[in-house]
Amino acid sequence: MLSSSTSRFTFIFRYSLLHIPNFLSFPSSSSLHSHSTRQVDEAVHSFTRMLSMRRPPSIIQFTKILGSLAKTNHFPTAISLFKQLQAKGIAPDLFTLSILINCCCGMGRMTLAFSVLAKIFRMDYQPNTQMKENGIDPDICTYSVLIDGLCKGGRLVVAKEIFQDLSVKGYPPNVRTYTIMINGLCREGLFEEALALLSEMEHNGCLPNAVTFETVIRALFEKDENDMAEKLLREMVARGLLKRH
Repeated sequence: MLSSSTSRFTFIFRYSLLHIPNFLSFPSSSSLHSHSTRQVDEAVHSFTRMLSMRRPPSIIQFTKILGSLAKTNHFPTAISLFKQLQAKGIAPDLFTLSILINCCCGMGRMTLAFSVLAKIFRMDYQPNTQMKENGIDPDICTYSVLIDGLCKGGRLVVAKEIFQDLSVKGYPPNVRTYTIMINGLCREGLFEEALALLSEMEHNGCLPNAVTFETVIRALFEKDENDMAEKLLREMVARGLLKRH
């Protein structure tokens, strides 16, 4: 039997889950309307203006625009601009190609996403200075995007195969990769596998963060697996990942 304070805390947490966005999901259609057509047009104009310069800026500036378009679900526009980038002979970096994979996944074009991934490793791209300074491992970042797209596209089996091969290939999953895979399992109601993976990540020295726990707890509550959800909720509090109100 839960104490009154724990019950109250559980209610507060469940209420908060209804008001925080799922970080693994693409923006909703309603949020896309807030990013006006004018803003998209301005982004495209800036991109084409930079392309027309006698000395175009670094790939980082182009990538920023592609990233903003990808974040607002304007995948076709981002891919179209990327093709213009290629036509001008401007070489993309790992961050640019990761965004391209994200766009392909968002459009369900997984074959193209795989081909981009193959290009990355065939060309042996190296991270640029800005990515290193920001602590970004582009290899595992790219794989994470691909696994996320496969899970959302209903290809969980393929996502699991890629995930299981990561360490063998020398790319140990980070907390985001684990969380994406756990979320994919939860979406299919495979809670035992999700919880086993949660334990595995800790065993491998990768500590779950608040988002990892929230991903599992959200899914458990949605499937009325309240006892397990509340158990994880208490664990989350014990670790100091969620403060009591």
